[in-house]
Amino acid sequence: MASYRLFLVTCFLLSAAFSYLLHSQDRSDSPIFKSYRPPSPSTLLKRSDVSYNLLQIFILERRAYGGDFLAQHELGLRYLLGEGVEADTIKGAFWIQRAAEGGLTDALYNLGILYFNGIGVEWNPFKAYREFLTSAQQGSPEAQYILSMFLTENLVVPQNWEEAYRWLKESAGVGYGPAKDALAEFEQRGLGTKRADTEAKSDSGSASKKPPIKQTLGFVFQDTDIDTSSQADAALLKDALREASPQLKRALGLSKQPSSKLDLDTPGLKVIEDAAEEGSPEALSILGRAYERGVGVKKDLVLASVYYIRASRMSSLRAPALLARMIDRPEYFRELKSRVEQDDPDAEFAWAALAALKLDYLLAKYQGFITEPQALEFLTKAVAANHVQATIELGLCYYAGRWVPENREQALALWNKAASLGSKEARTRLAALAVRSESDSTKLKQAIDVLESAAQRGSVLAQVALGYCYETGTWLPKKAGEAARLYRSAAQRGSQDAYFALRRMHDRIRPKEKEFQLNDFEQLDP
Repeated sequence: MASYRLFLVTCFLLSAAFSYLLHSQDRSDSPIFKSYRPPSPSTLLKRSDVSYNLLQIFILERRAYGGDFLAQHELGLRYLLGEGVEADTIKGAFWIQRAAEGGLTDALYNLGILYFNGIGVEWNPFKAYREFLTSAQQGSPEAQYILSMFLTENLVVPQNWEEAYRWLKESAGVGYGPAKDALAEFEQRGLGTKRADTEAKSDSGSASKKPPIKQTLGFVFQDTDIDTSSQADAALLKDALREASPQLKRALGLSKQPSSKLDLDTPGLKVIEDAAEEGSPEALSILGRAYERGVGVKKDLVLASVYYIRASRMSSLRAPALLARMIDRPEYFRELKSRVEQDDPDAEFAWAALAALKLDYLLAKYQGFITEPQALEFLTKAVAANHVQATIELGLCYYAGRWVPENREQALALWNKAASLGSKEARTRLAALAVRSESDSTKLKQAIDVLESAAQRGSVLAQVALGYCYETGTWLPKKAGEAARLYRSAAQRGSQDAYFALRRMHDRIRPKEKEFQLNDFEQLDP
């Protein structure tokens, strides 16, 4: 838990980099396509594409076999992208590696991408780091930027803010856009600068202590200590822009930059509600904020707390702070207490869940602190009224042995009941359990179908479960790169399970060299 808090789950963009390069409309800006020329008027002439491609490949292969590094790199790209040849990632990686061995800067960078994602080669972030390091030392701004991210995440090499800042300045200095944006954020927060050192000294009297900052991976800084002004809206929308499905982004009216405030219309709210029911922490947090402030919906503090609680259960990094601030207000307790007295299932669930999350202490000053038996009574009453979230929560109680004796069968029965009431979250929980315990191939296939659908719609639980399937080869092909991508995406959204799984994957293949030893983390068991 301590290591998870230090890590504070961060974003890493490497896993998306290769996909972006493959699908970019303007490929001339990407290093992986530097050897390509932009379209010219000659493209208007009619020609035999088959003959032209055959000739190009013939020339490329002859030069590549002759030791021409540029030709080797180009041929590797052709195989990776299926341009003029049948796509073959193994052949593509082979030729990229040959070019990298010749010291070609772009080939080193691209080989790092392949190692990081396990494309055509075994997944190995440590080898990826070395390729990026060499490419960065040769002046690649893209590699310098990515190297900075390695130095902030504390997974491959020890965290080093000063070195990360230095490489970021190198990249930004030649005009690389993402690095310029990240550098501004670093300097605003004093990361890797004299300001950070000064803050560290003032805290402990020693320069050896790390600055009091929120750890991030990939320069998407997760501010959990946000206020309730429009800053919170901007933060929530920024999360949705980065993580949500295209449908949710369109619903929010987001294209490139998030708005600073929530502005939800009826169609957009429906899409957000659908994503929330799938288990998207971003959508759940946005709905909590909407009901808290009465944006697009009637203001309802109890219902807002229900959404914030659900978002917290789905690992949202922002929802707990927003929830704590809201329930600390006297009007919240007045509404909660009044509705519990009226046997409102939403209120009963909310009060019990706050006790489970250890947040009901904030209600103590209003005489709102309840005992565990009282919390269980509230939950049981809500379940009797077929409240879906209370049914899931009581299932969690039985699954973990909280307030009741541990009983996995009872937990499954409750989640099956919630699923029968229409809960997509319950279906996802059942599917996630099935891939870890089920041996029947038909049931496994059904579980995978549920998880893939839920993951596409934003479910963090489904992402972690699919990561496990790819890591272990459960029904799906064993692919370490895809497992790491899914774990990383879920970890950046707050999942502790995903973070520890990602650490486990790294530690399993961690080299013995000193540069890769993480002295401030306990090494996880394989």
